[in-house]
Amino acid sequence: MSTYTRAALSATPQARPSLRLALTPDGPRSRLSGAWWPHSRNLCEQLPELIAELDGIWGRITRAAIQDTAWTQLSHSVPAGTHDVRVNWYDHAQDPNTITLFSYRIGEWELLVVPPESPPWRAKQLMTAAARPNNQRTARALLADGSTPPAATVPHDHMHIRTRRARNAEPAASGG
Repeated sequence: MSTYTRAALSATPQARPSLRLALTPDGPRSRLSGAWWPHSRNLCEQLPELIAELDGIWGRITRAAIQDTAWTQLSHSVPAGTHDVRVNWYDHAQDPNTITLFSYRIGEWELLVVPPESPPWRAKQLMTAAARPNNQRTARALLADGSTPPAATVPHDHMHIRTRRARNAEPAASGG
């Protein structure tokens, strides 16, 4: 049994923004392993926090693959805690809305990258859909879905995304 914690979709201007990540639970293999909603397209700034979180879940992340046209501030190596992560750039071979991460312990994982400029209601929809067990839709298909905002939109500071902290997870009681 493991624990879920909740990461708010927004942070106060004075605080460092929280990691916005939703991962698929254990079970049938999904096409995507979840979704990540970075705060900007600056990969050098955003990737270290993602790697630090996933190192604790999937084991040491050793490499990331991205499409270079989707990001600014690129580097072929990004410091992540106690190690550096090699970043491979592709121009058209990889979907610009995904990041593939590699770990010696677990293997390969692909996350939907929710565009940073997405409104909170849309980001929540995308993250929920990408992290759904047995999801077989691609990142491109999820983003192409022409969803509209819910009629009664909850203020974004009250919406939450589950972040899985360990394998064999059991959700915590809903509080928001």
